[in-house]
Amino acid sequence: MNRRALRAGQVALAGVALSLTVGGIAYADPTGTPGAPPPGVAAIDVVAGVGADAFAEAGNYTASGFNGQSATKKMASYDAINPVTGAASENITTKPGCTLARPNGANAGISAIKLDQMSTSDPNAFCIDYVRASRAKATNGTENMLTFYALGKDAVTWVGVSNAYAPTTPLTLAQLKGIFECSITDWSQVGGQAGAIHLYLPPTTAATRSFFLGVIGSSDTAVQAGCGSNFTPTQQNDGTRLNADPQAIVMYGTSKYASQFNGAPGSPDNRGGTVLGQVNDETKPLVNQTVNGTTYKVTNQNFATVRLLFDAVRNAAPAYVTNIFDPNGYVCTNQDSLLVPFGIKPLGSDTNATNYCGQAS
Repeated sequence: MNRRALRAGQVALAGVALSLTVGGIAYADPTGTPGAPPPGVAAIDVVAGVGADAFAEAGNYTASGFNGQSATKKMASYDAINPVTGAASENITTKPGCTLARPNGANAGISAIKLDQMSTSDPNAFCIDYVRASRAKATNGTENMLTFYALGKDAVTWVGVSNAYAPTTPLTLAQLKGIFECSITDWSQVGGQAGAIHLYLPPTTAATRSFFLGVIGSSDTAVQAGCGSNFTPTQQNDGTRLNADPQAIVMYGTSKYASQFNGAPGSPDNRGGTVLGQVNDETKPLVNQTVNGTTYKVTNQNFATVRLLFDAVRNAAPAYVTNIFDPNGYVCTNQDSLLVPFGIKPLGSDTNATNYCGQAS
């Protein structure tokens, strides 16, 4: 068997201790009853966010920190799926008077915020104030009513189970295109052990899926045309759902993987024995970064399939919302401590750089 070795830096660190502490109540989905609004807070005072799974836990942690220093407005961050049961698309209540289907991913979150749903208890309160977006703003004009604030760098790559049929060498973009369009169906065709490739795919509502397919030169249409139903549906960024299948392949966000590796707050280790794959060359998906004396794994900003993460709000959002995400806001002034433990590479605050924290698009 062509066994896939665990790559350097991807073996769990024993006793990783996060030095970060944040005061205040965490009005985040993993706290209390999933899908419930912050108790005792009026709809107009809740800043509710939904969307990408890729940095849901980082979003929850940010909400916790913000709430510890805000006397009135409280952030409420809702995961892409129920964090206790794993259920998708169930109804949640983001604020008093706001019941909606839980958006499973950035694409679903963007669709939901564009509906402009208002609270039935307060006609001045939108049910969704921001969306965690793991892709850039659409360029076709359909999202011109939104402002995307840059957050940090992530990447998407492929994973397989350790000691799998997949090769130990990097896969090219062309090989990945063939695999995800089912024109390559056996691991021996790309240098691995002979055996059928078992393709797993996250939902189309996940921007991790749409981004990765775009990077490899594919699309949902091409996948459907080539594969039909010859794949296993799965939740994004959850290696446990591969059930240790040595012939499996699925796309995975590098920061989510790093967050699980780092043992970041609220980040269950769902890697399930998977190993991050490399793309095109020997560039590693993750590198080390130290914050407050603790070293973490973060996304390598030089990796082949890097992307930006964003928080998207309405153009007409009130200042108390936009001020959280703009260059001088809570997120950007605390970007290292809020992002690095979750595997997200901070953008920095140099407004003359190509990308910087809080950059609006």
